[in-house]
Amino acid sequence: MFISETHLPQLLSGTAYTDPQWFEQEKERVLLPAWHVVTSMAEIPRPGDFITAQVLGYPVIVHNVDGVARAFLNVCPHRYALLTSASRGNACRLKCQYHGWEFDADGRTRRIPDAPSFRPLERGKLGLEAIASGTCGQLVFVRLQTAGLSLEDFLGEHGAVIRERCAVPNRLTCSHARVVDANWKLVVENTLESYHVSEVHRDTIVVMPDEAVCHHDFGGNGSVFTAPGGVPGLLGVLERMLLRSVSKATSQLYRHHLVLPNLSLSVMDDIVIVWTCEPLAADRTRLTLRGFSEQGEKTAALRNALLAWSGRRHLKFWRRVWEEDVRLYPDVQAGASSPVLPGPGLLSRREERVVHFQRWLLDRMGGDAAEPFTKPSSVTQGVSA
Repeated sequence: MFISETHLPQLLSGTAYTDPQWFEQEKERVLLPAWHVVTSMAEIPRPGDFITAQVLGYPVIVHNVDGVARAFLNVCPHRYALLTSASRGNACRLKCQYHGWEFDADGRTRRIPDAPSFRPLERGKLGLEAIASGTCGQLVFVRLQTAGLSLEDFLGEHGAVIRERCAVPNRLTCSHARVVDANWKLVVENTLESYHVSEVHRDTIVVMPDEAVCHHDFGGNGSVFTAPGGVPGLLGVLERMLLRSVSKATSQLYRHHLVLPNLSLSVMDDIVIVWTCEPLAADRTRLTLRGFSEQGEKTAALRNALLAWSGRRHLKFWRRVWEEDVRLYPDVQAGASSPVLPGPGLLSRREERVVHFQRWLLDRMGGDAAEPFTKPSSVTQGVSA
């Protein structure tokens, strides 16, 4: 059941999805204070492994230091070159590709070619710029703003899902990335409503779930949608038998979590999908899908192999669903970019999670909607019957 009793207002204007100045304000007030998934320990499994990424315009390098992920600005303090332009690699020490400066696990300078010519530079000075980093499950997060919420506080109740379902022994079985010509909020809002399902996903999900089986939960740092969602047919029966054989609970439910502002989790019995949505510009966004399959203890090798196969098969279905959405995003952006829009917009009760997201965003942007969306009365704020 939905909380709202009436239709709801579209709180964001078209400008919020298109204006570069609005986007820059979002970066400062909403995105830089947040934690962002950049990789997983499964993608940098060995000591010395590293990956590089652009996060909100910041070049970032994440380095596996004896099993701990350390993050730094991917910029040498000597002449500001990128340490490396490689997307990934392995190095005991990070080393600048330009003049060969080397840095230890804490980012301190450890070797400078022709060091005497830099006299009287004190040893260990001019180190790398550390970036706040942390792990939850196998996911590696960074926060670009120096001060802010801890990762645990940022994730809130959603952190328990990640710690349980994205942790070893569960296996990262797929990772896909795409850049789309659309504002990041359009992507987030699409994930928050089932109203588009019957039209956009008629070849996969087919029909939107009935209101009677839908449930919305709202909190200060996100929202959750719950509906029936087990794998159908004989494969579903076999999958549930396998899960129970390795002491995994089954519910045959689909849960979608939004961790504000831009991290989503799709949680099912056999898999968890981590959807990241990283803004690149007012009209460009990088999307990443990471899928984790349930696994038992190592002794259940055959059952784990079957669960991994089943998980990959299930994830292929959800990638098709994802691609159906991805194809539509540029057209939604094109509509929002029109110089003239046909009215202020209107949302259905089924889209009330979108209103929650928009109220939260406006609160941080200094907008009119200052009250967090936590009670039914705030859902209908400013809406005529």
